[in-house]
Amino acid sequence: MSTIQFGRVTELVIGDLKMSSESLEIEFNIPFDDDPDPNMSEIVIYNLSDTTLSKLKKGVKVTINAGYRDDKGVILSGFMTKVSSEKGGADRATKISVIDSQPINDKKTVKKAFKKGIKGDQILKELAKALGLKIAVIKLPKNVVYKKGFSVNGSIVDAMKKIAKDCEASFYISRSNVYIRSIKEGDNTKFILKSDTGLIGSPEYFEEERDGKVVKGYKVKSLLQYRMNTASIIELQSLFVKGKFRVRKGKHYRRGDAYYSEVEVIA
Repeated sequence: MSTIQFGRVTELVIGDLKMSSESLEIEFNIPFDDDPDPNMSEIVIYNLSDTTLSKLKKGVKVTINAGYRDDKGVILSGFMTKVSSEKGGADRATKISVIDSQPINDKKTVKKAFKKGIKGDQILKELAKALGLKIAVIKLPKNVVYKKGFSVNGSIVDAMKKIAKDCEASFYISRSNVYIRSIKEGDNTKFILKSDTGLIGSPEYFEEERDGKVVKGYKVKSLLQYRMNTASIIELQSLFVKGKFRVRKGKHYRRGDAYYSEVEVIA
């Protein structure tokens, strides 16, 4: 294992509050994936002061930086949806739920007819604006031209899902941003995951059917690695598996001595 992975660090920023695992016990479970439904993460902090507790409010921005003393990065960016505190023995545990996006009103509807010849990306941008979503990346494998126009009469989210599918794109939310691009597109981290950079055990092969297509990949476990997130491109080097892969889903978690990332990657 690389010496850079010594000295585990978790930094939690909630509004104008800053907390660290150097002075507080902080646990978390942070899932992520490549679908448009926002993910809910849970953070547990022990023995917060009453003053700090009083500042934890629904809707406040939450960010977690995690990693190691000389190498850390963002693993969560979202908004607090719920907070509760209860005493258990000598410790008081405060549980915080965080959604990784501005809450999406998936029931919001619209009735609108788009002009003939409009392209998929134009409709997606307009619908995202109507929902108050920020699009970080829109790169459609096939920018469909709707020669007869396109009509929406109902759920905006459902309409966006349909257009993304027509354009052969994946539509998902990550760290408060919307991404609409090929399932094979991603962000090149230039990170090599192997035994001395945190890989634990051997990657486990899987295959499944998704939208009528067979998806093949590997389930991978490592020491916590912030570079692995939805659509991260990593290089995997193990005894039997070598090559570049795209992360499609996973989770980061810390509890007790556990400090891991578990992901599914596809070629």
